[in-house]
Amino acid sequence: MSLYDPIARLYDAETRNYLDDLGFYLEMARRTGGPILDAMCGSGRLLIPLAEQGYAVTGCDLSPAMLALAQARAAAAGLAVTLVAGDLCRVSLPEQQFSLAFVAINSFMHLERTRDQLAALATLHRALQADGVLILDLLNPDPITIGQDDNRLLVDKTFTLDGQQVLKLVASSSDSASQISQMTYIYDVHSEHTPPRRFMIQFALRWVHRYELEHLLHRAGFALRAVYGSYDLDEYTSTSERLIALAVPQRG
Repeated sequence: MSLYDPIARLYDAETRNYLDDLGFYLEMARRTGGPILDAMCGSGRLLIPLAEQGYAVTGCDLSPAMLALAQARAAAAGLAVTLVAGDLCRVSLPEQQFSLAFVAINSFMHLERTRDQLAALATLHRALQADGVLILDLLNPDPITIGQDDNRLLVDKTFTLDGQQVLKLVASSSDSASQISQMTYIYDVHSEHTPPRRFMIQFALRWVHRYELEHLLHRAGFALRAVYGSYDLDEYTSTSERLIALAVPQRG
């Protein structure tokens, strides 16, 4: 069982309506065509709307519970998608099949060690066509914000799940030397007729800087083609919220 299985339905309810990056991926899909690989796809937040546009989409994720939700959503919409359960660092995917592969919002940051980052990139490199495109979308490291993390538990948001109110609390503790943030998510689920229930998950995020990312891509056989600071393709700067890299397999 994956670490994320117990919160799969909570994660899906929390993120399903996040659409900030959807237009960006739809445009990249239009430019590259299919098939498309949604790596670390979770419950199919992007996979489903891409399939609805007629693209052949494969989703890969470590969590069987997340993939089960994606499959249920695809079936309810009458969509045919391919779902693969496994760790991106070692999962077996069709080689040289995909014209576009992406790791969406911050998921690449779950890879804490350099060897895992390189192993995941090697998987993506094997899966891409020779003229394919890879997109990695990460938070842009902000030293001031990271330095302020003190593991205080703060209210992050509220949302509903099956008519129940959910309060999400977040605590983070960061170390700039290791570029690691230790994260704690707590979900308190409140129902009118049952006692409150609490779900907790703890994990680490690895911050990746712009030239560090370029070096990782180069070691994995990619050439960096562009870096953007937003889904509107704004120029990447030190104050950008996002660090979005577009890379292609190196030739020769």
